[in-house]
Amino acid sequence: MTFGPPPSPFTQSQRVAVERRRRRTKVWVSVVAGLAVVACAGAWFTWGGLPGDDKDDAVGGQAAPRQAPDEVRETVEQPPKDRSGHLGTSLIDALPPGKNLAMPGTWATSKVLVKGMNSTLEGIKAGTDEEAWHYRLPGLICGTTRHVTTDGRTAILFRSSKGEDAPCDRLALFSLNRGEKLWQVTVPMPKSGHSFSDPNVTLTRGVVATAWGAGSAAYDMAEGKRLWVHKRTAKCRDGGFAGGRGILLRRDCVNEAQKWGNSRYQVQKIDPQTGRSKWTYDVADGVNLVYLASSEPPVVAVAAGDAGLTDLISLDGKGKHRATIRLEGGNYEVDCSADLVNESSVEDCVHVVVGRKQAFITSGEHVEGINHTSNWIVSFDLATGRTDLKFESGQDQMIYPIRMSGDQVLAFKRSTDNFAPSSVVSLDPKTGAITPYYYFNVLAEANFMDPKLDDIVFENGRIYFAARELQGVSKDGKAARLWGAVGIESVAVRRPSS
Repeated sequence: MTFGPPPSPFTQSQRVAVERRRRRTKVWVSVVAGLAVVACAGAWFTWGGLPGDDKDDAVGGQAAPRQAPDEVRETVEQPPKDRSGHLGTSLIDALPPGKNLAMPGTWATSKVLVKGMNSTLEGIKAGTDEEAWHYRLPGLICGTTRHVTTDGRTAILFRSSKGEDAPCDRLALFSLNRGEKLWQVTVPMPKSGHSFSDPNVTLTRGVVATAWGAGSAAYDMAEGKRLWVHKRTAKCRDGGFAGGRGILLRRDCVNEAQKWGNSRYQVQKIDPQTGRSKWTYDVADGVNLVYLASSEPPVVAVAAGDAGLTDLISLDGKGKHRATIRLEGGNYEVDCSADLVNESSVEDCVHVVVGRKQAFITSGEHVEGINHTSNWIVSFDLATGRTDLKFESGQDQMIYPIRMSGDQVLAFKRSTDNFAPSSVVSLDPKTGAITPYYYFNVLAEANFMDPKLDDIVFENGRIYFAARELQGVSKDGKAARLWGAVGIESVAVRRPSS
């Protein structure tokens, strides 16, 4: 009996991604210089007359929900008064040629951008290139979650000592604003034997949960007290959690009747305080991989073949099947295995954002002529699986959903012709309107905005692009300076108080 599938196009795609990283030069050209180029391109536009400048800024201006400090935040952004974007935050490092630097985890608050770098957490003051704080851990960071609480806390996993072979068995909760470790525990992984994989970690209100193949556990967010623990059974193990408004668990089970991989999957809704299952959804036999695109509403991404994810499945509040959204045929792109640093995560799906009633999915790339590429975002009704609205990127642009902002979708539009600007926009699922937040531009050499390879975070009026890995290169025989992360903001964004 074996758990999990053998090598597949998914693991192969990860190897390809590694090679792509190695070939990429992570060097940003000054965004300010890029803006100068755009400003000079009067044939396209002037900053004073950008599309949408005459629109009411109340578009998408809903109030932020009232949330407790220990809830996973659901920030509602407001369109800025000024739609001129510029470089605000930057993180620069220099590496010896040939040396790689893993950069797991990217988080932002109104005060700081925080980046994981090997065994260090680095805080940069928002809107600047000044260090706010740094925290060095005894071992490499080996697990992160994108979730952040309303009051700016997140959890990470790190190795107990230096070296990649050290156990990934330390779990800690950090204050991102203060750069303070609030508590640390040792995950009860087996002292010997195979643990299947590094753990994954997630958050929901008041609870930090982690799964490591041979078991799982949850901890009280306030003090790090262990709430419950699951142990692997003879036929099933806890494959990973998805957090946010609730907790979903993927269970990886043995299926003797299935020859290929000997695996079948269950999805369970978990009570965060007790660890008890509220309901169980049995994924159909023959599915090779399962990811958890959303915990609430529950949405499952499955690969029913060996050529990538084939379906999104929405469930109701009792774990019953609601609708299936077909992805096959290359019409849509959903990728849940892009993060090579955090391979054990089951909830990091890019090119898809799930709202309360709809899923917003990126289409495949559409090519017209030579180097003229575009795409679109399509909304799907979670109750029926039917398409609703289509948001087009425009000629020579690519559009990617970032996250929900109330009932709006924040999206990033990347220019592909090195002339027109890139932008942050808001998509209205009710009307189909696209509202610009701000525009910015970088030169062609700045290949730093691929959701499959880089982290893209929008928070408090700023969009951050951050590498997940850097490779040292030389310039004139010396280590070249590399851009690890940048933040773009409107000139109207308020600077954080010190």
